[in-house]
Amino acid sequence: MFLDLRNEWPSVPPNRPEPRRPRLNKTGQRVVGLVLAYNILFLLIAPIAGSSVIVAGIAFFSAMFR
Repeated sequence: MFLDLRNEWPSVPPNRPEPRRPRLNKTGQRVVGLVLAYNILFLLIAPIAGSSVIVAGIAFFSAMFR
């Protein structure tokens, strides 16, 4: 396998500007901010909830096998 940089395929037509990516409007920015806040909140809560589930599982199985 080799990389041939001399010939672009498909060929790019000359004098054609690259399309710009659309910017987010206010609603889009708000949605992205809320999704980030939600993820950060659960990033902080997950270890606490995970440890309580583990402790509950240990208590359940230790009571079951007494």
